[in-house]
Amino acid sequence: MQDENFSFEMTAKSCLVMYRMGGLRHALLYLHDLLESKRRVVRINTLYCDKTASYIINMADTSTVSVSNKFAGAAQMRPLIMSEKTMEPIIVDDLAPYQCNVEQLDPLWRDMPYLQHASLLRLPLFVNKDNVFLINFWSDDVGEFRHADIEDFSRLLEPLAEELRINLSDMKLHGAKPHHQQTVTGMDKLRLRPGLMAVRRIVESVARTDTTVLLLGETGTGKEAVADAIQQNSARRNEPFIKINCGAIPENLIDSELFGYAKGAFTGASGTKAGYFEMADGGTLFLDEIGEMSPASQVRLLRVLDTGMICRVGSTRFFPVNVRIIAATHDDLQQKVAEGRFRRDLWYRLSVLPIHIPPLRKSLDDIPVLVQYFVRAGAHRLGLSLLPSIPEQEMRLLLQYDWPGNVRELEHTVERALVKYGLEAGNRGLHFELMPLPEKAKTPDAGLRREQGWPTLREMEDRYIREVLEHCGGKLTGTNSATSVLNIHYSTLRTRMRRLGLLQS
Repeated sequence: MQDENFSFEMTAKSCLVMYRMGGLRHALLYLHDLLESKRRVVRINTLYCDKTASYIINMADTSTVSVSNKFAGAAQMRPLIMSEKTMEPIIVDDLAPYQCNVEQLDPLWRDMPYLQHASLLRLPLFVNKDNVFLINFWSDDVGEFRHADIEDFSRLLEPLAEELRINLSDMKLHGAKPHHQQTVTGMDKLRLRPGLMAVRRIVESVARTDTTVLLLGETGTGKEAVADAIQQNSARRNEPFIKINCGAIPENLIDSELFGYAKGAFTGASGTKAGYFEMADGGTLFLDEIGEMSPASQVRLLRVLDTGMICRVGSTRFFPVNVRIIAATHDDLQQKVAEGRFRRDLWYRLSVLPIHIPPLRKSLDDIPVLVQYFVRAGAHRLGLSLLPSIPEQEMRLLLQYDWPGNVRELEHTVERALVKYGLEAGNRGLHFELMPLPEKAKTPDAGLRREQGWPTLREMEDRYIREVLEHCGGKLTGTNSATSVLNIHYSTLRTRMRRLGLLQS
């Protein structure tokens, strides 16, 4: 299929679009027309079956005479040839050994495709716990398919396969026992987004190494999901995986939290305490918002990365730790390096393999897939008896929005719509209410005086704290945080927030 005018990526996306617009058969017809000039493919069909091929559901077929859904109970005939290899790609150059006099067969079996064609290429598009989804390419020419076609066809079908897996994995075959909903893994979350296909390939490659990884992306793009996927696919998958938000730890505590402290290191240190590096020994440490670390902590982190040795606060004894580092930030670290706010040598040490996670507005194809997933998951969680429909104009609204909060904002938008749907009578479709952040007030003294008189100093302070928290996006510590703007201690801010009802006791 090598052709300088042929784009795998563009064709794969087009195939996915055809599926979304017209369904699976529409996508197969498009694929058939596409491949006709590359390979003499005369028919494509898809089957959903259990792993032993004892029960089959015909999903779609480019032929008007499609294979029936039947049990494989006959002594001489089976709905699938080589049914013991449903889990792997196969090529059958010549189907003649599997054929006989069709006219003498029971009519029940006459529609089997391998009785009508000469060669076959079969791929498992996705596999879940009990079942497998197969796609078959048929030709009337012996030896039409080549082993290179397996890789080419798989690459061409990857986005479609991911969406089918998302849409159909929960479908039960005859007699299947229901199973509890499994936890969604980091790799599952990446598979939900066709636009992260390149990121997923990097994750699968880097997971096999112990290389330090730096995840770069805006807030809400899924950096933690990428970190989860790296851990779950690594040799450290069964070892500790410790997640730290560097921006949430007060600056005066971050050293003792990361590296631990010795007895007597400071007032209140009545015993020795292990830090997060010790806790993660043998496993992985995820340092989120690495750009918020203080200069002193950056020095100590660099020393650990270079030597593999740590020393507890208040101690002089160094000891080794075996920890893989995955760091993440939404900041422009290179800009911080240029401004002297982040160490250049630490930047080079962390950015051995930077992975850039694109914002949602740069991969709009992800939005329909994510919305469908969030609707299914949310409807199940809220106990809705039916999945609500998504009107076309509502989906168009989501596609036109800028999504500053990315996937996290989209998930909350869908959940908000589901909650309102469940509270309203009738079965109208979902209505998505977008809630962009308010623009900063143009006049600082706007609303200072109330109609009933001047506010008290405490009222003004409370109002100011609320506005600063909103301006900082709820960030309490670190650079550009509420504590830095207000110039107050972290514990003081928490006390005021608790009094305002913004923080639970």
